[in-house]
Amino acid sequence: MAEKMRVEIKMSSMTGTARPVTLRRVLPEDKQAKELFIAEQFARVQTIAGAVLAEIRINPDDSEGKADVLAKANGKLVGIQLTELKIQHRPASADRARKMTEALLSAILNCVQPDYRIMVDIRSSVDYRNENLKLVGKKMEMLGKTIANGIENSYFSPSPADYFDKTKTGLKPKPLPIPEGLKEVITGVELQKIPEGHNTLCHGRDNIFVNFNFDIVVASDEIDEKLVSQVFDKKEKSVTDTLLIWICDRDFWGQQEQIYKLFVAHSDKSQFDNIYLFFFIDAEKMFDANKKVYIVRERT
Repeated sequence: MAEKMRVEIKMSSMTGTARPVTLRRVLPEDKQAKELFIAEQFARVQTIAGAVLAEIRINPDDSEGKADVLAKANGKLVGIQLTELKIQHRPASADRARKMTEALLSAILNCVQPDYRIMVDIRSSVDYRNENLKLVGKKMEMLGKTIANGIENSYFSPSPADYFDKTKTGLKPKPLPIPEGLKEVITGVELQKIPEGHNTLCHGRDNIFVNFNFDIVVASDEIDEKLVSQVFDKKEKSVTDTLLIWICDRDFWGQQEQIYKLFVAHSDKSQFDNIYLFFFIDAEKMFDANKKVYIVRERT
């Protein structure tokens, strides 16, 4: 039986009349400030082996498997190591997609400056594989010229009503021919006019908005299990007694029970006395309501 994959819905690839809303993140950018914040928030909803955590502070020496955070529990000093469960492709691919988009926008705008807003959707051979697209130099320039030529030679109806009329094609996506020199990496390019009154979360400027798809994260039970195993492998030399795994990526939304069962199954050889999962959403107004702790192991 083929493995069931979970593919995220990429909101930035859509257009609509709703105004884009960006919720502010709650996690600090600095690593130590982030770890302290997470430990403090965890302590508000969970004890460690029945003891309330107090005097939580950063450990000035977290090298060689030592604790990231120190605290007092019933007057006793305890050390806590923190680690995040995440699919590494998300931050790496998001950063790469932004840089590639900027390079592509420059290549397009060197050739054409449209007087209407247009979204460029780009599909590649590495989409849905958690791999980064490699597109630089002459290939980037070739793609830019292909898109610019498509914009110059495509007709889009000025009427937003045509967007919803199935008998009309004036606002429907326009697929572009892919040059032979790009076919190994680029599998499809479509242009779509953004109707008046509609918005997009795609990155863009000067009326051109670009959506790559290689940064879409794909998850599965097999990927989850590998990530859980890697957490314990990474922490096998830890000298602390408590491990706090924090999880906020949307790749795991709705997967809490499954993730918990995987950690329980893989924890039998772990040296930690206490292991906790801390799920939350990294967004204001959603953070407090969505905090949830699972106890993988707890020894009194």
